[in-house]
This record gives sequence, C-alpha cells and structure tokens, in this order.
Amino acid sequence: MEIRTYPFGPLQANLYLIAFESDAIIIDPCVPYQSLGLEKSKVRAIICTHSHYDHIVEAENIRTSTQSMIYAYENEKEAIMDADMNGSSLFFEAVSILPPIIGLNNVDVLTARDFKIETNDDFSIKVIHTPGHTYGSMCLLFTVKTESGDKEYLFSGDTVFAGSIGRTDLGGSMPDMKRSIKLLSKLSDDVIVLPGHGQSTTMGNEKNNNPYFTSINDDDII
Repeated sequence: MEIRTYPFGPLQANLYLIAFESDAIIIDPCVPYQSLGLEKSKVRAIICTHSHYDHIVEAENIRTSTQSMIYAYENEKEAIMDADMNGSSLFFEAVSILPPIIGLNNVDVLTARDFKIETNDDFSIKVIHTPGHTYGSMCLLFTVKTESGDKEYLFSGDTVFAGSIGRTDLGGSMPDMKRSIKLLSKLSDDVIVLPGHGQSTTMGNEKNNNPYFTSINDDDII
C-alpha cells in the first residue's frame, strides 16, 4: 500500500491516491485522471471530503474514465451537485457533479470488502463528520494494520492544515469548526495528518503548535 500526493491548480489542492496492488482509492478528485498513472490499476472509489470546487473539479471526469463511484458526506451531496453551492459558478467555470453520489455518515467504517478491493493490506476508513469549513465536511481516518501495530492517517480535507484550519466564511461556521477541532484533538498524537492544501503534519504537532488546538480550553476558542 502506498499513499501518493498530487497538488494541483492555482489553489494547490491536494489529491490523495491510496494505491494497493492493483486497485486504488482517490480522495479529493482535483487532478486530471491522465496525470495519475493509473492505467494498470482499477479505481474503486472517489471520495470527496467536502464540496468546494477545487476539491471536486475532476470528479465527473474521473468517474467517466474509471466507472467508479463518488462518495461524500450525506448532507454535502446537494452542494456537490449545485454549481452555486460548491462555489464553481462564483469563482471559476460552473461544475455540477451528477448523481448518483453515495452518502456517508458519521462513524461509518469502510473496508476493502466495501470497495471490492483485492489486497493483502488490512485497512479501514472511518468517517468523522467535521463541520466548520462546510456543514458537510468530513475527515477520513485511514487505519492500516501492520506487524508493529496500527498506522493511522487522517485525510483532513480543509478542516485542519499544518499550523492552521480552513476558512469558515464560504458555507461554514466557526462554532462548528471549534467543535470539530475539539473532536479531532482526541486522536492519537501519532496520527499523520494529510490536509487538503499544504504539507503533511501529525496530530501531536498540531496539538502542540496549532493555535486552534493549543487554545482548545479557552472560552473564546471553544
């Protein structure tokens, strides 16, 4: 199993590719399919952490190329399908993702069987609803069992960045974001955070250095 990162576009959004032996999962489809080098792999899922244009712009094209299914948080599906709500008609070329979109819900857990992936890796993906950037934003806790113990990665979308958080003025809520940060602070320090923009970090680093985490007990923050 390998996790690959593809920054793309003027906003440098990150597409993440989880590559297995002959299958793959795409998270935040913002890079053209032809740039991913997946001719010998079967894409089993396209997962959108939230609805904003820069994270979904290639979803329809990748689905057409791979015949895969698109997944998103249940109450984010409407925004993904609406060019005004996902921001594309306001700032870029209008993009509307057509149904069907498979809706996910908080604490859903998906495994290789759900995606029809054939792999020797024992993995799971847990959905964590983290409203704030948008009302239907979610993080994905990807856990792989290894001989030395579980290894965990958090695909945080635009909820958490290295040293910061996502903005809340484009369909989100700061009170919701604060509650989401408090929820994520319960994760292990060893969790590797893979954000929607910028470099990777760890949950421990964010707890110690990110002002939105370090002020978590202050009344004016949480």
